[in-house]
Amino acid sequence: MKVYFKTVGCRVNQVETESLREKFLELGHTPAEDAETADLVVVNTCSVTAKADRDCLAFLRKTAAANPKASIAVTGCLATLEPKKILAAVPGAAIFSNKEKENIPAALCGTPAAADFFSVAKFHGKARAFVKVQDGCNLKCAYCLVNLARNELKSKPLDAAVAEVEKLVGDGFAEIVLCGTRLGIYKCASGANLAELMRRLFALPGEFRIRFSSIESEELTPELLKVLKDGGEKFCRYFHLPLQAGADPVLKAMGRLYDTAGYKAKVEELRRVFPGVGIYADIIAGYPTETQDDFNAALAYVKGLELSGLHVFSYSARPGTRSAALKSLPPDIVSSRSAALRSLDRELRAAYAVAMVGGEAVVLVLKNKAGRAQTLAENFVNVELDAAAPAGKLLRCRVTAARDGACLAGKP
Repeated sequence: MKVYFKTVGCRVNQVETESLREKFLELGHTPAEDAETADLVVVNTCSVTAKADRDCLAFLRKTAAANPKASIAVTGCLATLEPKKILAAVPGAAIFSNKEKENIPAALCGTPAAADFFSVAKFHGKARAFVKVQDGCNLKCAYCLVNLARNELKSKPLDAAVAEVEKLVGDGFAEIVLCGTRLGIYKCASGANLAELMRRLFALPGEFRIRFSSIESEELTPELLKVLKDGGEKFCRYFHLPLQAGADPVLKAMGRLYDTAGYKAKVEELRRVFPGVGIYADIIAGYPTETQDDFNAALAYVKGLELSGLHVFSYSARPGTRSAALKSLPPDIVSSRSAALRSLDRELRAAYAVAMVGGEAVVLVLKNKAGRAQTLAENFVNVELDAAAPAGKLLRCRVTAARDGACLAGKP
């Protein structure tokens, strides 16, 4: 069969899709360039926002109309939580929940099931490789349905995780991104935690670096931070720390496990341990209980933190969550608050890039465009070099200028 893969959502979904893709290819199938020419379309869905739901359903309807002969397999969070919505959009679709996802190749091809926690060998078409080591969340945040869609806590066995990274590094990947629904609570059956996993990974030979996809601030323990510091240049000085709200009343209503003082203390600790570190945050605009005073306080708080950038979400009620019972704010208020936070994001990224000018950065070449290398610094800032360079290679460069939140550089 010719198989087309569509992913909506998080890094974990992207890793899972790549693992499924590799398994189908191992069985002798070939990748399709688009959904319209495929024999089988595999869609890995997201349901973290109402927009994600709409995007998934729109793609399914479009695919079924454009290629009625294709078989369609749908998995992921939307498939887990709302299978009836999918079947209403595409009546003939095969539905696989998140717990059934890894068995899709076996179920559709009649081969024995071979679960390996979504291991990957190549990560097709990417300069970086993503490795999933943890799955599941048991937090009870009022706005979030991830704990409903992925409620089984699991971690990849330590030796398997190390072997997977070792092979990817041996095959030439110079940056590995560790992913998990809640990466910080990694703990495999042997009892090894994330700190022990990182010790083992840093001990591997070769020139490479490890990046965390996202981690909760309260899960950055002293033990873990010491191990990361000892990793030197094999660890990217970058943290994506979900914040979600910048005012204590809203954090409490959301059911988050920290307050603004605790989050600020963690940011300050990271800057002491990792000078120049890039710290980015998720934040939700327009939570139902968020007053104008709360929002004004959040803007001031985030500005004061001097974060490196924001990932802004507009609040949308998710069925089955506690906040869905609350009265939503007027759409124009949610929209204006989202716009204000996105404007602040641009300011933060611009200031952070300017602060890099004159210094050195270790960058990974992602691709070349018009004779110039497009690269990613360890702190997650995009850096354009003044000449082409081999994709996938780590280079040390000197930053010469900043522009629109990114940097320009030449080799030192």
